[in-house]
Amino acid sequence: MGKIIFWIVVVFVVLFALRLWNAAKAKRRAEAMKEQAKGAVEQMVRCQHCGVYIPRADARVVENGYLCGDAKCRQLS
Repeated sequence: MGKIIFWIVVVFVVLFALRLWNAAKAKRRAEAMKEQAKGAVEQMVRCQHCGVYIPRADARVVENGYLCGDAKCRQLS
């Protein structure tokens, strides 16, 4: 009877340790996602020709605003 109780306790201790390890891993993953999301915010600008909003880094600057990379807008510049 004592061996059965011992093995039951061992199994519960192992399961508890795995649960703690997974919780710590999930917390690190959530913090990494939060840090990554902070850097991902980028200003959006509107294309003067077609009105589509695009990230400022992808837009082409023209004298009266921004243009997107669409074929029709490329012909304007």
